[in-house]
Amino acid sequence: MLGKVLRCISKFIKVEITILNSLCKEFLSVNVSAILYLMNYEKYGRSTASAQYFLQLAGYLGIPVIAWNADNSGLERRASQSSLQLQLAPSLEHQTAAMLSILERYKWHRFSVVTSQIAGHDDFIQAIRERITEVQDRFKFTILNSVLVTQSSDLMELVNSESRVMLMYATREEAVHILAAAQDFGITGENYVWVVTQSVIEKQMNPAHQFPVGMLGE
Repeated sequence: MLGKVLRCISKFIKVEITILNSLCKEFLSVNVSAILYLMNYEKYGRSTASAQYFLQLAGYLGIPVIAWNADNSGLERRASQSSLQLQLAPSLEHQTAAMLSILERYKWHRFSVVTSQIAGHDDFIQAIRERITEVQDRFKFTILNSVLVTQSSDLMELVNSESRVMLMYATREEAVHILAAAQDFGITGENYVWVVTQSVIEKQMNPAHQFPVGMLGE
């Protein structure tokens, strides 16, 4: 197990060095005015950390970036809000605002948050909390549970709660496993509502059979 972790760390360090060398040798050396960073590959996962690192480094080096990331899940919110970066793709803030507007429309005040270890999961929760604060004068939300799922048994927290509405942020592959386990625990079906992010839906026209009927996606 330790060997696997060390190999992952070593691989990530090599990627960081490659990105840093590219910025220094291919961008700074020719005195670029700005970078257009376009990525139309909508495949969500932890690999988005490399995109996050690239954009962070560009910010540290003072290079303006105009970015479009179909998968912007891994983009750190502080970096994406930088005055040197213009992010054109829908952000986590846009998605959480849309999800909470659905809850507000149907007068669902209480809900739980379910995430995997996908890049940006902490930012997703923070974006929800900030949106709740913004709308609290007209609508009161209550987060009953915030569950980080690393194994199926983590969902027992939802089984033992009163939550009937879940907002989920994960990759499609992770969502398949999470919802399969949720079905086994009896927390899907007509008495439960799952609202998921674009990272779960991706571009797939045919939903996975593990996705419950009535699941809502942004």
